[in-house]
Amino acid sequence: MPSAAAQRALAMKEEEEAGNPLSGASVDLLLKTANDVVDKLSAETSFFDPERERLFPHLDESELTLGRVLGRGGFCVVNEIKKIKLSPNGKGALMDEESEKTKDEAFCRSYLQDRCLRNGDSRYAIKVLLPECSADPGRYLKGTIDLAVEAKFLSVLEHPNIVKMRALASVGHYREGNFLVLDRLYDTLEQRFKKWNRSYRKTKGIMGSITGKKKKKNKLIVDRLHVAHDLAAALRYMHGHRIIYRDLKPENAGFDIRDDVKIFDFGLAKELNSANANDDGTYKMTGFTGSLRYMAPEVALSKPYNFTADTYSFGTVLHEMISLQKPYDGFSKRKHADLVVRGDLRPDVPRSWPVPLRILIKRSWSREIRDRPSVESAYRAIRDLITKMRNGDDAGLEHAKRRSTHVLEVPPALGGGVVKGAEMRGSGGLEETRRTPSQIALAA
Repeated sequence: MPSAAAQRALAMKEEEEAGNPLSGASVDLLLKTANDVVDKLSAETSFFDPERERLFPHLDESELTLGRVLGRGGFCVVNEIKKIKLSPNGKGALMDEESEKTKDEAFCRSYLQDRCLRNGDSRYAIKVLLPECSADPGRYLKGTIDLAVEAKFLSVLEHPNIVKMRALASVGHYREGNFLVLDRLYDTLEQRFKKWNRSYRKTKGIMGSITGKKKKKNKLIVDRLHVAHDLAAALRYMHGHRIIYRDLKPENAGFDIRDDVKIFDFGLAKELNSANANDDGTYKMTGFTGSLRYMAPEVALSKPYNFTADTYSFGTVLHEMISLQKPYDGFSKRKHADLVVRGDLRPDVPRSWPVPLRILIKRSWSREIRDRPSVESAYRAIRDLITKMRNGDDAGLEHAKRRSTHVLEVPPALGGGVVKGAEMRGSGGLEETRRTPSQIALAA
């Protein structure tokens, strides 16, 4: 007979399942529900472009040889792709047979096969649902929606600092085995912090001014500011298309094969619609969305907010990039809520930092929304600071002249805006947001 503790645990599980409307739902029903949800989201945005999405090549999973796991999230796992061997008789080949006669070479299956490796390193990665999602209807539905939504707006977004989608699964968005093929990223920004810390320690010491380490330290700071500049550029691009990102954190930015930083994971991105606007410039949107450590107080309190929620997150990430110290490390959720969300506690900004940087960070995480700068202003402030620290040299800061790893030569993106991201996240710590299954998909 089960122990008393085991019986209590079983009773709690049964009670939880009884309150879960998705409990016991079949895979077919979940996939159909995901399809309906994404269709509804598509009807509410002018940003999606079905014709453009159809340009992307389709691959069969059997055509891919996978390498090691690169990362895991709450719903998906990402593996590197070591080899692409096309089958002339596969479903993907049949789907693209006619279109490949007329579309740009960069959208052809053979293009990916021929460029799968660069100097022995994988260029591409596959993003697919975690196997364990199959045992959890809520996670399975949310993950399916996320992949479909991500494919739709990544087929349109074009920016050097936003990850690129390269291909779609031939099975389609609403079949088991769906996946996306993306540019492979190497270090995340979080992992890069550790490398920067090691480099920074080498510049310390009493002999620094004699050995030239002071100059090297300055270069290290400029290099980090350049990454911040590129992140701001990506957010600036999104805001220009009325997209609020809502989940900027070091784990959601990575570096590609050319060491360019890229923002990825657009599951919480949302188009700001005038129908949801308030008179004060804020919008009615789902609260407690994103990662608590980097979340603006008004979002954590489920109050109306606007683009400056991204500014708050950016300011917090920027401080971490320069200080190399995780904000609010060791804080419980209660302590964070009391001192940060409802209080005015913020990380220390040393007086030794450049004045423009100190002002930008402090304004970015202001409690008052109206006091925060726009991402456009942050972008220009960082650009000016880098130029000044490099004695007037602004080389490499002009995004209009930069290209990401073999950019697809296609017509420019159309429209402005993005989908309403389905908003359930995992649980635990300051990094994640807890959502119940009933809050997924349509909780925007």
